[in-house]
Amino acid sequence: MKKVESKILIEEIDTDGHSPMKFFCSDDSMYFVKYRSGKSLNKNEINCLVFEMICTKILQQLHIPVPKQALVTILENSYQPQMLIANKKYLRPGITAWGSKEIENADLVKEAEQITHKRIFNKLGNPEDLIRIAIFDLWVDNVDRRSENYNLLTRMENGRLFYYAIDHAFTFGGLHGMNIFNASSMPSSYRKLIVSQYYLSVTRFIHKNRRIEIADQFISLMTQLDIKRIINEVFNEIPTDWAINPVLKDRVIQFLESRDRIITLEQICKQHLQYNHWRKKS
Repeated sequence: MKKVESKILIEEIDTDGHSPMKFFCSDDSMYFVKYRSGKSLNKNEINCLVFEMICTKILQQLHIPVPKQALVTILENSYQPQMLIANKKYLRPGITAWGSKEIENADLVKEAEQITHKRIFNKLGNPEDLIRIAIFDLWVDNVDRRSENYNLLTRMENGRLFYYAIDHAFTFGGLHGMNIFNASSMPSSYRKLIVSQYYLSVTRFIHKNRRIEIADQFISLMTQLDIKRIINEVFNEIPTDWAINPVLKDRVIQFLESRDRIITLEQICKQHLQYNHWRKKS
């Protein structure tokens, strides 16, 4: 994985999650930087950075657009502590954080931007990727991409809007599930992208047969991934000072490779992709 150093803190982004810090870094690029430590209320919250690394790498393997990632070494004098609120007790010079490279001229998807006409849908560059992202979220149990918090960017490219998936810290059950997720933890559509109104407003313009075809092909591609290799590569790149419990690696592998989970995922997809319950905004 690429490694960069922090040069200038631009701002801390106020969110209900990890409040990423926007840093200008040594490769002359902007990164949204996240870090947690043993000072967190949940001492294992540092695992969320590992989940970011895992999901970004897998999504790249699955050909889903995501920002590039890097490990960011925080240098002394690259930030002023008074600029920090949420990260003030975590950040210190010398630590290595996780960074997501800024996608310039991109906007966050909002609930109010539901696709109401076919002509608007036709301006989307990769609408079918929403189905793939929704399936991915079921697989990794992403509890943070949902109505009102889509964690999706759009950027205009050659006259069309393209989706990018961001923010995968709260996968594998999120903060409440990270200590208990296992191969027996079945996927659920509850509060997931696949039941959100924005997602439904887009995918209703994709024929039912095509939605099912996309799901079948994508699930097949997922099951062909060499999960052990991917996860081993990620764990070989994790900074030693994160002090990640080595047991986490096997838990992630077993979770993603579980055939029972894939079967349940297929059943959920069959249930949801045959119908569309989009409701027009009042």
